[in-house]
Amino acid sequence: MYGIRDDPFELIGISRDQLDNLKNAIDTIINIKIDPHLDPPPIINPIFLSNGLYILGVQIFPKEKGLYAIRKKNNPNNPNFLYYSFWIRSDGRKRQLSMEEVNSYIIKTDPYRKYIKVRVEFGLVGKSGKVEEYVSVHGVNKSVRPITVGSYGFQILNKNDDKWFGLWLPAPNYRYPTTIFNTPPNTKLLDGDKCSGYYPISMFREDLSNHNLTLPTKIKGFIYTNDGVFYSEEKDLNENMISKSSRT
Repeated sequence: MYGIRDDPFELIGISRDQLDNLKNAIDTIINIKIDPHLDPPPIINPIFLSNGLYILGVQIFPKEKGLYAIRKKNNPNNPNFLYYSFWIRSDGRKRQLSMEEVNSYIIKTDPYRKYIKVRVEFGLVGKSGKVEEYVSVHGVNKSVRPITVGSYGFQILNKNDDKWFGLWLPAPNYRYPTTIFNTPPNTKLLDGDKCSGYYPISMFREDLSNHNLTLPTKIKGFIYTNDGVFYSEEKDLNENMISKSSRT
């Protein structure tokens, strides 16, 4: 909004000449200084006040993917025309983004970025007419490009040294019936495809005991792929969390 004071709030208004000059300046910024062009285009509305002055409202829509950049110079013949700065507005103020923040925004909104959403669950699974308690890790390919799954498992926080202990889950093997639900290694996941790994609670307890991992602690799932490692959010791991799987 142009023609108002923020603190304290007051309708000041601008003259018709100021309104025309301001609209021309905004048009220059939109058409020359911002790259790429705003899409959808902004909505510009002058509001007439009873005192004969105006307020100019400009509505700009957020960019769904990527960032808008501000050119350093307006003249295409200037060497600095291809130099940009990046800004964000929050809490009624604007500030310049750091390069780390710019990189983070670009990665988060890259439609071709490979990403598997991972979660950990405790529950019951039916197998050959028998119901068993399992802890499981699940992944869903959330990108448009395929991802090949290598291995998967859990990381459990060892409170003794404050380090994460890795527990890999076995691939399907007819000799070990508990693995029949697990996704085979080198499985290619297309967009929306899922993978899973299940581990009996009884064996999970044995691993905790054998490696002196005491409860309560933290657990997170991981999936190794040819494009890196993807993790779930950390979850609390305690006796109640394990025990309640039998009541789920």
